[in-house]
Amino acid sequence: MIITSECEKCIHSSIDETNKGRIKLYCRIKDKTYYWGQCIPCEHKEISREKESVDVGN
Repeated sequence: MIITSECEKCIHSSIDETNKGRIKLYCRIKDKTYYWGQCIPCEHKEISREKESVDVGN
């Protein structure tokens, strides 16, 4: 189980922040929408090289 904030760096997710009170996260692998802060099962978390290098550089 992971928390949806960990999905922020995953290449299989997209975040919808149009409503700041209820941030949605869409997982392309599972074809499901989750809400920020939810715990979800995940075996497919993959961090993109671009995002990983930006985090390391700061």
